[in-house]
Amino acid sequence: MTSSPGGRRSRPYAGTGGRTRAPSAELTFATQITVCGTPGRQPLSAAHQRCLHLCSEAPRAVSELAGLLELPVGVLTVLVADLQRLDLVTARAPADMSRNDNVSFGLMERVLKGLKAQYEKETQGDRRAN
Repeated sequence: MTSSPGGRRSRPYAGTGGRTRAPSAELTFATQITVCGTPGRQPLSAAHQRCLHLCSEAPRAVSELAGLLELPVGVLTVLVADLQRLDLVTARAPADMSRNDNVSFGLMERVLKGLKAQYEKETQGDRRAN
């Protein structure tokens, strides 16, 4: 269930009109969602707007969006399908990282450096709080 601004709780499927499955099977847990348009006059629910906002920051996986919005994946795929139909987002399959030529040593070094920097940033905040 989700909370509304007035403190009332509603079922997640209420925002999709009871729909639990997207019209197409192309949306998987790992599908990357990217904003490609701006909402015009079409009315969007709060969940649609939050989804657009999160995807405007960076491409997001369907599973990541579901977690951030605290919605079941089925509900999230319906919301994303709605946004696709309005030409507000694009969906693409994630890169196939199983092939050796997709992952370079330089890429792995950059990922490791970024993870170390994030860890240092997070642990410094913890040390200051104590």
